[in-house]
Amino acid sequence: MKTNGNRPHRSTSTRVLTIAACAPLLALLATGCTSTDTGAAAASSAKPSKASKCGLGNGKTATGPAIKLGAIVSDTPGLSFTDVTDMANAYFSCVNANGGINGRPVKLVVEKDALDPQLTASLATKLIDTQKIVGFTASSSVLDCSVNAKTYEKKAVYGIDAGLSLDCFNSPAIAPVNVGASYSALATAQYLLDKGAKKLVVFTSNTPDSNAVNSSIQALGKKAGVPVTAWVENVPIADANGLALKAAQAAGAGGGVVANLNAGEALKVFKAIEQQGLIDQAKWGCPAGCNDQSMLQQLGSAWDGKLGVNAEVNLAGSPGPDNQLYLQLRQKYAPKTQLGNFGQLGFTAARIAVQALLSIKSGDYTTATVGAAFKGVKDYRSDLYCKPWYFGTQAFHTANNTTRTITPKSGQWAQTQDCSEMPALPNNKFAEIRAYEKQIGLG
Repeated sequence: MKTNGNRPHRSTSTRVLTIAACAPLLALLATGCTSTDTGAAAASSAKPSKASKCGLGNGKTATGPAIKLGAIVSDTPGLSFTDVTDMANAYFSCVNANGGINGRPVKLVVEKDALDPQLTASLATKLIDTQKIVGFTASSSVLDCSVNAKTYEKKAVYGIDAGLSLDCFNSPAIAPVNVGASYSALATAQYLLDKGAKKLVVFTSNTPDSNAVNSSIQALGKKAGVPVTAWVENVPIADANGLALKAAQAAGAGGGVVANLNAGEALKVFKAIEQQGLIDQAKWGCPAGCNDQSMLQQLGSAWDGKLGVNAEVNLAGSPGPDNQLYLQLRQKYAPKTQLGNFGQLGFTAARIAVQALLSIKSGDYTTATVGAAFKGVKDYRSDLYCKPWYFGTQAFHTANNTTRTITPKSGQWAQTQDCSEMPALPNNKFAEIRAYEKQIGLG
């Protein structure tokens, strides 16, 4: 990570981080995996001096009544985010094996929705009124924020989540740990402009927030003075070959394409692009949903250096203590989750929530005390982030507004662009966010 104070600068150095076999798993402490660094930021590959831990880290099993947190996650064909909640549960399992929350276990109650607003609304009611959860963490639902944000605000139930729709970033009750689909696509498009794209093309999965994603790219194109072509695609993708050709033709010579799809669907398109010999016809990018080890393994060497993928958090092979703990907990508790972005976000949301819960000294865990603790997170620092994370007292929340770009290289993800700020545009609040961060001493 390179920063000038808290203002990251752009860098085109390429860092390759390799995930080697770790030493035998420890439930509590993270040990360093092997890493290599071929870029300018060699210092960041040093073995971390202090290991990360789960909560209290005392090795004692938590007992007594569970402190209940809730999560709503989307899980439909071609659009699943269960890696987020699975890794949050992995962290909570480790916390509960290491003292819990001042001796009490924490339980994450997960409910799955299916792009049905009535179901999504009923799940929020069930979690709050029936399950008696005291807060949300690691929710990752296409509809949750749009449908339920007003309910959470009215009932004063707060969430530290992985936001998908823009409504997640504009609610006083929700603070996402990520940048979300629209902003991740925006960062990807900015990267393509930085690489010299003379036109932007974006296609995104046809979900309730897809128009907001495309509008963000269109606003960037207007600012940069380049034309933008945008459309939505139903998922699962039915005709990857046709979509690949359509995208390449729309981009034309010197154009850049943002494929805003999750890894499995994006892989179909990228393989079709390769099979039709279209890789060099345009500059290609994908938001954070493509930051996925399984997709990387199937791409092949033809895509080395030819695909820019936004990374909302650090590389999954990075040597920092928090990421090393993520790797170990994934191996022990959630081996079926894909290595990469979504799992890291679930781990991070749970870790921030635990830090907040541990700050409650009264032993009284209610929506009021938990909400106050969540809102009280002011300076969360992690090797997974480019800059400190905070909940904040403002009505909009995008503390994670500085991200990296990675690219395939020799079978690994390589960092091709260091920490870079999201561009401030008339249709987003990044200018106001950075002014707020200066007010609280983080800018």
